[in-house]
Amino acid sequence: MPVPVNLVGTGWGTRLNELSLTIRILFTATLMTMGTAYLFAVTNVALSVGLTPAKVIEHYWGTPATRASMEADKGEAVAAEEEEMSFDDLEMDEAASGPVVAIPSFSSLVAEGHFHLFGYSMIFFICGFIVSFAEANPIFKRVLVLAPFVGSVFDVWSIFLTRFIGPWFSWMVMMSGALMASSFLIIFVISIKQMWFTKSPKAKVAA
Repeated sequence: MPVPVNLVGTGWGTRLNELSLTIRILFTATLMTMGTAYLFAVTNVALSVGLTPAKVIEHYWGTPATRASMEADKGEAVAAEEEEMSFDDLEMDEAASGPVVAIPSFSSLVAEGHFHLFGYSMIFFICGFIVSFAEANPIFKRVLVLAPFVGSVFDVWSIFLTRFIGPWFSWMVMMSGALMASSFLIIFVISIKQMWFTKSPKAKVAA
């Protein structure tokens, strides 16, 4: 006789609120620490890049003035190498010029991208593992587990596209970041709620 599909099963044979106290403390401490780290990460992005498409464009694509300056610098670089430059000239140039906002190079984006992807994969694997014990519709959980990984890959690629293809990809940067953040928030809320605020019909003895 076929076994009916359990629409609220966890796939592990146990639920978050049925785990031992030790495991629940471990999962909760992990989520709280990662949540704090996520807040610092978002604050860092807000301070260094910005949280609007316009700021993303300015940081990765550049303003018209910045891009014009980049093109001019390319033409002047060869000529500058052939001229003698004294330290006095360098000091005068620095005094006359304003602060320079450098657009990230290809090599710096590669370094940043590989670092972020390794970090994202570890963070969202842990989050997915924890929420896989949650009591919820299996389809919803599968989407919730997959979504932040999709967002992280699109986040890295959209930065490259914004930097080297065009500023309109800044919306992809914003949407992928929002997908990762909302996925983490939903996982956090569901996991904490079911571990500590949902009664288990068969609570296990604390380890």
